[in-house]
Amino acid sequence: MAIKAVVFDLDDTLWDVNPVIVKAENAHYRWLNQQAPLLTARFTEGELRGYRMSLVRRHPELMHFVTRSRMRAMDECLRLSGYSSEQAAYLAEHAFAVFWQYRNQIEPFPYAFEALEGLKRDYIIGALSSGNADISQTVLAEWFDFAFSAEGLSVAKPDPKAFQAVLNHLDCRPEEIIFVGDNPEHDIDGAHQMGMKTLWVQIKPLATQPKCFDARIDALSQLHKAVERLAGYI
Repeated sequence: MAIKAVVFDLDDTLWDVNPVIVKAENAHYRWLNQQAPLLTARFTEGELRGYRMSLVRRHPELMHFVTRSRMRAMDECLRLSGYSSEQAAYLAEHAFAVFWQYRNQIEPFPYAFEALEGLKRDYIIGALSSGNADISQTVLAEWFDFAFSAEGLSVAKPDPKAFQAVLNHLDCRPEEIIFVGDNPEHDIDGAHQMGMKTLWVQIKPLATQPKCFDARIDALSQLHKAVERLAGYI
């Protein structure tokens, strides 16, 4: 059966997410230092991060919903710092807008542009991410036809409902999709269990590997040929 679409995870598949988050959190904290000095007098940047992590431990249902957990943690920290509920809501919203602007200023891995341009000629290109990057706001926007996120779907990979949203959108069978991702469990095992073809991107070394995958690459320069091979063209 012919391949209809290539669907990507985003963070650590098409770019390194760690430096993006560091820059975004730095800009976020600088804004807070100017606009919410009571907060930054009480919490360092690291302490805010620690509070957010402790919130997720207390509320594991937030684990895969990074925007919700970030907004809730910020609201709580602002109120703990002496701001009213109304002030906290206002400041949390505007602080997140600063974070989100930088969150989408990504630097793609080498050959990302070339690989996507080549694939775009023959396939529908989509994204299914558990992160909160908005591909339409990044430098890779022009190559994507659709995108889903855990926040928008209220369900995260590897839950079958996340992958089913892609199938419903494309109105196709699982075997007509190649799913490309870096996370062994959430991306590759999840897509494989749905019947999709899987392409594991291992640019950043990992201690674990998927239970089963159709192909593996360690650089995006190999992406186009790997997809063509899975599609049966070479």
